[in-house]
Amino acid sequence: MNMVWDRFVSNGIRELGYDIGTRTMAVVFSDKTTKYYAPVPYPLYASIFHARFPERLYKQVIEGQIPQVS
Repeated sequence: MNMVWDRFVSNGIRELGYDIGTRTMAVVFSDKTTKYYAPVPYPLYASIFHARFPERLYKQVIEGQIPQVS
């Protein structure tokens, strides 16, 4: 996987990563746990990164609706 990382997203989300080839998004939380989700379209990843409240958008759109992968 070749991930592109964005750091310091918010207080709850420390980093977001995205792999264009596999359409996998990685979310690193402030407690250093990492969760991977796929398939995630790039516009959705970009909207979370640029959102004013990325944690809220993550919980509404990603968590529980897009499959988590390991």
